[in-house]
Amino acid sequence: MTTSDMTGLVRSASLVVAFAVLDDGSGDCDPNDEVLVAAPNWASAARLMREHGYRHVPRQPGRMKPSPDAVALALRTPGVVYRRKWANGDEWQPTANDVG
Repeated sequence: MTTSDMTGLVRSASLVVAFAVLDDGSGDCDPNDEVLVAAPNWASAARLMREHGYRHVPRQPGRMKPSPDAVALALRTPGVVYRRKWANGDEWQPTANDVG
């Protein structure tokens, strides 16, 4: 499975909700975060993810779809990058850069 297979988006009006499973850069044995953000397009969403410390964000989205609840959360706060540990089922949390 490639990195782009672990990404996707949902279109809603003038925004996309981008979703990706990315390395959090911690070096831990389970370093993957699920990352979510609403932005005008995939390129803008990928830029926001990179600005929040996520590396190797693919240039094109794959086919994964975020849950309807995640989409609703992101659409309420466009531009805010949310994260949670991959496959953990925790609540979505704004990244440290968006808390405040």
